[in-house]
Amino acid sequence: MKRAVLFLSGLILSAFVSGPAAAEVVRVRVTARVSHISDTNNVLAGKVVIGQRVNGLYVYNTNTPNQAPFPGFGDYRPYANEARVRFAMGSLVFESAQPTQGIGILVRAENGSGNPGLFNVMSSDNKPLADGTIVAQLQLLLDGLGNVTQSVALPTVAPIVQTYGTRQIVVRANAPTGSYIIDAQVEAAELVIPDAIVVTPASGTFVANQHFDAAVILPRNSVVSTAQATVNGVPVGLSYPGTCQLQPQVGTGKPSILCPSADAAIPVQPDSPIDWTVTLTNGTVYTESVTWERSL
Repeated sequence: MKRAVLFLSGLILSAFVSGPAAAEVVRVRVTARVSHISDTNNVLAGKVVIGQRVNGLYVYNTNTPNQAPFPGFGDYRPYANEARVRFAMGSLVFESAQPTQGIGILVRAENGSGNPGLFNVMSSDNKPLADGTIVAQLQLLLDGLGNVTQSVALPTVAPIVQTYGTRQIVVRANAPTGSYIIDAQVEAAELVIPDAIVVTPASGTFVANQHFDAAVILPRNSVVSTAQATVNGVPVGLSYPGTCQLQPQVGTGKPSILCPSADAAIPVQPDSPIDWTVTLTNGTVYTESVTWERSL
């Protein structure tokens, strides 16, 4: 009897991660204050002012490989759908495009002799603003000594920003009538730990002709933007919007995504991972793992 093990996982692509440690999605929320504006042509027209509050979010997955060719540095280029940068200032929201591979993360480790470390998240592929402004660059930079520069590895914690001499957010934009640069001083950062999601059917074994629907149950009051299953980066017929339908929040207040005849969309290939990504409208990305065995 031939058995094919089918994996349903989100951004946690365990098949691509070496070593025993599991990949982890890291989401960090930051708050900052605008400290400097360079806007010669007054493009912003008062929409952003000195001292204004900035709410930010950056997301990455620790399964991202280090591409730095020399020790002491980490150079990371996250896979599509596995990273995000977002800075909101009043009515203006600057955020990375999705999906994107235009985000880079550079880590320089402290050397133990007081030499500073560096943690730099930069996005060069960003959504344009409604007025046609091209957002050329989004950056979060920490330079100094602290908890996220102890090694070249992608940190799994939020930075303690007060220990860093430089803790800066930078937005560079090119509008139809001129360009501007906004600098902000980061005041605080915290790790965002979203509630778990549930995928059904749960882990189990299915016979060759057994048909079933799949569902993803999300945390209370979630607002879903997209959901997509992929095999080795190639989308399969399980998606929302698309073949799956969003179910109303009845009783528990937890929305769900129902995918009829899910078995038909799952390839019968031994050890072929199926990766599911669910993205909310606020930028939160959820993942879950289910192991399905099919007897053939």
